[in-house]
Amino acid sequence: MASLIPQHTGRISTASGGSDGHGSLESGPSLLSSTLESVDLRHLWQTIWRWRTVVLWTTVALTALSVFVIYHLTPQYTASSQVLIGVQQVKIGKIEDLLSELKGDDEMVATEIGIIRSRQIAEKTVDKLGLDNNPEFNPALQSPDLLTRLLQAQHIVPQSWIDALTKGSSQSAANDRDMTKIIENFEDRLKVSNDGKSRIVTISFTSVNPITAAQVANTVADAYIVARLDAKFAATKRANLWLADRLNTLRQEVQVSEDAVEKYRAANGLLRAQNPTVPGTQGMTLTTQQMSQVSADAIMAHAKYLEAQARLADLQRSGVARGGHQTDAAIRDDNILEVLQSPVIQALRAQEADAQRRAADLTAQYGDRYPKVINVRAEIAEIRAKIQTEVNRVIDSLRNEVATQQTHEQSLNALLAKIKADAGRNGVAEVQLRDLERQAEANRTLYESFLTQFKETQSQTSFQQPNANIISRAAVPLLPSFPQKPVLILLSALTGLVLGTLLAMICQNLDSAIRSMDQVRSSLKVHPLGMVPAVGGLRRVTGSGPAQEVIDRPLSAYAEAIRGIHTNLMLSDVDRRPRVVLVTSALPGEGKSTMAMSLAQTVARSGQRVIVIDGDLRRPAVHRLAGVPQRPGLIEWLITRNALEEVIYSTGPGGVDVIPAGDQPQLPPNLLSSDRFRQLLRGLMERYDMIILDSAPVLAVADTRVLATLAEQTLFVVRWASTSHRVAASALRQLFEAGAHVAGVALMAVDVKAHAKDGFSDSVLYAGRLREYYR
Repeated sequence: MASLIPQHTGRISTASGGSDGHGSLESGPSLLSSTLESVDLRHLWQTIWRWRTVVLWTTVALTALSVFVIYHLTPQYTASSQVLIGVQQVKIGKIEDLLSELKGDDEMVATEIGIIRSRQIAEKTVDKLGLDNNPEFNPALQSPDLLTRLLQAQHIVPQSWIDALTKGSSQSAANDRDMTKIIENFEDRLKVSNDGKSRIVTISFTSVNPITAAQVANTVADAYIVARLDAKFAATKRANLWLADRLNTLRQEVQVSEDAVEKYRAANGLLRAQNPTVPGTQGMTLTTQQMSQVSADAIMAHAKYLEAQARLADLQRSGVARGGHQTDAAIRDDNILEVLQSPVIQALRAQEADAQRRAADLTAQYGDRYPKVINVRAEIAEIRAKIQTEVNRVIDSLRNEVATQQTHEQSLNALLAKIKADAGRNGVAEVQLRDLERQAEANRTLYESFLTQFKETQSQTSFQQPNANIISRAAVPLLPSFPQKPVLILLSALTGLVLGTLLAMICQNLDSAIRSMDQVRSSLKVHPLGMVPAVGGLRRVTGSGPAQEVIDRPLSAYAEAIRGIHTNLMLSDVDRRPRVVLVTSALPGEGKSTMAMSLAQTVARSGQRVIVIDGDLRRPAVHRLAGVPQRPGLIEWLITRNALEEVIYSTGPGGVDVIPAGDQPQLPPNLLSSDRFRQLLRGLMERYDMIILDSAPVLAVADTRVLATLAEQTLFVVRWASTSHRVAASALRQLFEAGAHVAGVALMAVDVKAHAKDGFSDSVLYAGRLREYYR
């Protein structure tokens, strides 16, 4: 018997590869996580298609609710105005150096947007339009909310408490809070944006009143323009005040620096020349001018001295100055300029000439000794004496002039030397003087520059232009900006679809029942042997209907499914086809007994001898399916030792033999693990080609684990859409731990139509064009 029924070591022989029983199954959380990780589009579509009713009703319900809410929402209107930032201004002077222009960069646009959204602009707009009296913006003017009305109606909370909660401790604090809330409501409805490509800023405002929306948008734009102008006027005013103060300071500094220059000049004798008509004297000190003048006078005096000395030398060389009488020829040859220019000498010469003429006439007439000739000659001598006297006087005068010029030259040279000494001493002082003059000139230049800017700023004060223009004013909107009903309805439908899909995925994850052979592979990690369609729909089949289906309708889908399972069972171990097969399940009512009888009928139709032993000693069912008595049966043979022929029942000629369970025993595990039961199996293996053991559910009693050690292969039955993969995995784990060889899993009572609608990959086995192969 040991050779016929080998002891199993827990190895699983499946088409997907062998693995031990401990590592082939996963716990519930790990199965769920692995399932979520393996989700793909195909699996998602299968989930949506399977739970399409949930998805459809969720989408319809959410869309209907959204439509109801959307049509009861208060319409909101949005009006927009546009402002162009950084407009080029008409310039007057160079005031742009003081008030810089706006540039069209991102930082500037962002800054201007911040100014438009500032609290100052908001307060001006609220005050101008009286929005503090509008219940839309002022919460204090709105009707009490539902909670406040309930409290007031029921008198649960005193009115003083409610007033304290709603109005605050003081009127001023309440007003501040109300204004803060008004500004906050205003800012929530205000939107200022820029497209990032231009300097156009769009000011949008949303309100339940379209006229209010347009008014606010336009008022904000106007307030912004006015604010920019006010800022420029204020900047110009501040600039004027600063420039005026700075001018006074600079004027004092100029006066102080100029006074310092003049005082230093006077203290050090560095006075300037005051005669602008003399060329070359501008910018010269008085000492320098004097030195220049004295130098020129000294040069001129020296020239005059040399000239006088030269004339004196000429006179001395001519012999006129030697004294004594000279001849007429000597006197006539004397052409000295000083002599010739003397009026006295000229008159004496004229007298001398007249006397010589008369002497010549008299001599020619009377001879040399004539008294008149002698008198004339005496007259000539007297005249010549006078000429000599006059010549001597001229020479003396010339000598005096030479001495005078020499003395004058010497005095000028002495004065020039003194002036040069003074100029040398003043050189060091002039260095300091030039530094003081540069400081004074710098102060004067800065003062003149600020004075020019002050005049320009004063002229600009009355001519200011804003750096922005309103290029488009807001019109009263005709259509509400919110709610956009078509868009919101479409979004709600899409949201409902997404929510329905999520609910479908949740239902899919919560539904742990096994529905396809793919789930058998992924969840149980065992080989699926096949799916058996339900006979008569989804109702639980009783009686001999399903087992008899193999005989009555051998070409039906049910019979073909059983034949497919038998074929896969035989191919589970090609080298040694199983002769003792255990059919079991995790829970009762999953169709294991039906599978055992149907499988036996299929084997019998192939010409083999097969017997079915009902090993479910607690709740036997084989005798009902086979239509034979329950006892005597296996229990009687094991305990009372009835003859074997008494407990074997035949279901008909060439049919299946059956050993029913018999009466319920006290200790079933001891009976099934006894040597007598092993002896029974050895004896039956000599008479039959296959022995099929129908056991109790694995999770119910320990009988199945005992039978699993005696069977060569185990066929595990799972009821379609009923058995949880966690339950099936737990049962398979016990079988593996007992050392069973699980050939695979068979899905029982499959609803072909529902399975086809679920969209599994194996849903085409008994639907569509394959239905033509079954009758």
